[in-house]
Amino acid sequence: RWIVLTAATSCASCCCHAFAPPTHHNNIDGSILLRPSTAATTTTRVFLFDLKQRLNNQQRSPQQQLSRSRIPEEEIYYLSRGFGFNNEDEEEDAKDPLQLPYTIDLTSPSTRISVTPNGNIENEVAASKLLLRHLEVKDIKSILPEIVREFGAYEVPTSTGSKLGDEVATWIENFLFSFTVLVGLDQRVERRKKGYGNNSNVPPDHNVVCLVEVTPVTTSNNNGNDSTTAVSYNEKIVGIAELSWQPPDPTRNAPPFVLPYFAKDLISRFITNDNGTNNRKVPKGYVSNVLTWKSRRGLGYSRVLMAALEGIARRWGCADIRLHVDADELTGKVARGLYWSLGYEAVPDRGNNQVGYEWMGPSMANRGLYLVEGVPLLYLRKSLNE
Repeated sequence: RWIVLTAATSCASCCCHAFAPPTHHNNIDGSILLRPSTAATTTTRVFLFDLKQRLNNQQRSPQQQLSRSRIPEEEIYYLSRGFGFNNEDEEEDAKDPLQLPYTIDLTSPSTRISVTPNGNIENEVAASKLLLRHLEVKDIKSILPEIVREFGAYEVPTSTGSKLGDEVATWIENFLFSFTVLVGLDQRVERRKKGYGNNSNVPPDHNVVCLVEVTPVTTSNNNGNDSTTAVSYNEKIVGIAELSWQPPDPTRNAPPFVLPYFAKDLISRFITNDNGTNNRKVPKGYVSNVLTWKSRRGLGYSRVLMAALEGIARRWGCADIRLHVDADELTGKVARGLYWSLGYEAVPDRGNNQVGYEWMGPSMANRGLYLVEGVPLLYLRKSLNE
């Protein structure tokens, strides 16, 4: 059974991934995937809420937080506020496809240092622009290898003691996972187009945004005494992120395949409110599948993706936006720092958990800690009404 298990960081994958198979795999980026057969024996170092780290993140200015980034802060603000959202045109904006693609001009330098796979250090031309656009069907195959590397099954065993059966099982898991990603992303592209259609009677949903680096390439042509120089641009996807409507259930992640909105609305009716009442609930904006390519981490790209999702949520009319994040002490550390710096706060447990955390102290239920498919995750929320 394919389930979402959360991952999130500022420099890497940022949120729960809807295509992740139930396989245990701890990534340096903050993701944690769990195989049911090992759930009972896998030790997870649950984060005990380092408040000092949280306060330090909140006290840092945006300029300090973006010290390694070439992204102008005003662009982050513009995206997060809804791409120029106007309350007077709320009905029109909700159906508007956000004027994508949207271009961000990056600051200097024009070159950057990169590390090749074999460990060599070399200079390469840095991107001059970032492009935010919708994911299209033609993009899916090109981003599939990065998704499989980040969220797929174990790599094929290379030790001398590995068994053929293990290698076959790994191959099958990766094949099924790849198939799930292909189908799931294709469904998301079609659902996004349907939601933004002029004659659509359903709200926009499953908006997957791509972050693209635009790099200048200069070519020179020498024809005798004449010399000409031409500049072209290469585009490469370096990150993705998704916003969708999901039932506000802290104990469940988003499914890998697209559910119709009426099904999500029906499920939401049976969820207990945060205050413990049974008043009718509705689907909420939910962040998932946020991933920055490994070679592009540490450049502030996850902040761009998160700002874009928050802006889309404002245009959809969301009062708040929600997500899950890894509660592991090590793998989720960077992710929590990112979300706290962006203003996300814990959603306290109001009786949703069937497994208590009394052994960790009486206050843990108020810290947003939930057991999701056997994995401890934090459920966070950010208000968009300020």
